[in-house]
Amino acid sequence: MINRRAITITLTVANLFLFAIYVGGWIKPTAQNQKAIIRRLTLARYPVEISFKLKGQPVNAREVVRREEGIRAQEFEADRDWLKDLTLRLKNTSGKTITYIVVNLAFPEVTKNGRTALDQIFLGVDPERKFQRPQLRLAPNEIIEISLAERYAGIKSLVETVANVPPENVSQVLVDFHAAFFDDGTYFQAGTMYKRDPDDPHKWTPIDNH
Repeated sequence: MINRRAITITLTVANLFLFAIYVGGWIKPTAQNQKAIIRRLTLARYPVEISFKLKGQPVNAREVVRREEGIRAQEFEADRDWLKDLTLRLKNTSGKTITYIVVNLAFPEVTKNGRTALDQIFLGVDPERKFQRPQLRLAPNEIIEISLAERYAGIKSLVETVANVPPENVSQVLVDFHAAFFDDGTYFQAGTMYKRDPDDPHKWTPIDNH
């Protein structure tokens, strides 16, 4: 049995440590218009399928896999405003209705004191925290789109504050689907599905999918 707060803290620290290892190895000099959307390689079954659009059209990219670094990247040409023009397209493939989503955006080129700039996207209502956000009910096979144009002011402030880097100079973003709640009361975080402990609703037990 695991406390959800402990899950979140442990996995967040671990994720940031991994970012420093494999993202640090990824960065190489690129052409001025070369951009990359980075994803981690994993055998975990995620509840959503993520794709990307640029200026409303599917990203025309070349996929590069770096198994030794645990990542894959979609490389493509784009102008300086590419982050503002980028849209994340999330399709619910879990077979259950999703009521809460967390997606992490890390910017490998934007670092300070060994830490990577991280922007978190929250959709829906976390049943344990009750922040004032619009409710979300993403049905199976339904798609939701997240336009970074709507978040651009926050991203701009983040990268400028962390490393005094203008967002136009950012050429890479690491996209990680971090967490989700489902209408049956189960919870997904960082590759693992959990269910509540019937004796203590504040604790969670990993679900064996095998």
